[in-house]
Amino acid sequence: MEDRVLALAEARGAQAEVFCSDGNLTTVEFRAGEFHSQESRLTCGYGLRVAKDGRVGYSSSSNPDRIEDLVQAAIDTAAYGKQCRFEFPGPCVHPAVKTFDNRVIMLSAQKMIEWGRELVDALRSRLPELKLDVTIARSYRETALVSSAGLDTRFSRAVLELYATGLVVHDGLVWISEYENLSSGAAPAIGAIADRMEQRAILARSRARLVTGSYPVIFAATAVPDLLSPLLVGVNGKQLEKGVSPLGDRIGQKLLDEKITIADDGLRDFGTRSDPLDAEGVPRRRIPLFDRGVFTGFLFDLATAGACGVESTGSAARDYSAQPQPGPSNILLLPGTAQLDEALAGIREGLLVHECIGGGQSNVLAGDVALNVSSGHLIENGKVTGRVKDTMIAGNVYEMFANVAAVGDTVRDLGSYHVPFVMFPALKVATRD
Repeated sequence: MEDRVLALAEARGAQAEVFCSDGNLTTVEFRAGEFHSQESRLTCGYGLRVAKDGRVGYSSSSNPDRIEDLVQAAIDTAAYGKQCRFEFPGPCVHPAVKTFDNRVIMLSAQKMIEWGRELVDALRSRLPELKLDVTIARSYRETALVSSAGLDTRFSRAVLELYATGLVVHDGLVWISEYENLSSGAAPAIGAIADRMEQRAILARSRARLVTGSYPVIFAATAVPDLLSPLLVGVNGKQLEKGVSPLGDRIGQKLLDEKITIADDGLRDFGTRSDPLDAEGVPRRRIPLFDRGVFTGFLFDLATAGACGVESTGSAARDYSAQPQPGPSNILLLPGTAQLDEALAGIREGLLVHECIGGGQSNVLAGDVALNVSSGHLIENGKVTGRVKDTMIAGNVYEMFANVAAVGDTVRDLGSYHVPFVMFPALKVATRD
């Protein structure tokens, strides 16, 4: 099918690229500790990008019987499209990366249901008051790319993820979440998940108070992505193309603490966004973003790279229904040397943050955040004590990461983020009595 679309586009005088995505998603859900649903969904669609008369056109369709309409729509939109400042990539060697395990592909929905029941039973025996929701999702996607430049390639990815969210009522509602990336084919560590959720639930039974002020704050790995998100907006080549990135002319400058090294790695084995090639057929690679605090570069797809006069970093992301955009794959924050117990021991009064609601960014491009702490605990004399309520952390992530007290020595796999805990010596914390 891809070859037919390509041939029709070329016959009308266009250079072309055909992107085909064929996916299969199976989801099992438990709600409030009871089996709720099992659902399977198939998706397949085609995206056609053309370069004609120096401009770019695009169209998409999920109907294989309307190929002529797909091609004509792409040709028609090219008359009004952006100037084409790139060439479609040709054949290339696929870098080595593990993107699926046969155990994931062959996993039955019945086995997924059994895992969900095991987790529900494990927590029900420990915390009968906990209302537990569990979702286990397995997706398999095949991508095909062909182009006028001779590219003709296919690659696949299988992802298996477990999400657990528990609700307990202790002086208000307390949400406790857990996640496991099971894409390597390993079974979920039911006992370890239950242990972590039980520990958080026990801590939630005690209420603690923290007055508004400046405190040392430890962001657990689960909360670190909320701080990284604004940085990723800044390093996106699309923002550079628009001239709005705060990092526009700062490559090579030390902007963050030397303890901070951040990279984007599309070749991480079993990462939830790993592929040998990006969504345009450019080889993936590990891209340093901040090296010991020094800003090292942006993420580009072909179009933004062409507009900025540089090369693509292999960072194109898309579904068949939309044109590519630069975006992150698997974000790595490299571990440091700190152990959590040691970091806690040095704090007389502070805050441990496990989760934030939403993100609350006010000016994302500038890096400003206002994070509502949905799961946080008071630290007193080196010990984690009770749960704090109605707490917010405000500041600028560039300023926060410019002064880091410690980075954890253990990385947590959160799917598209692989991060340790991060400790800040002093952040603004606002509370409501």
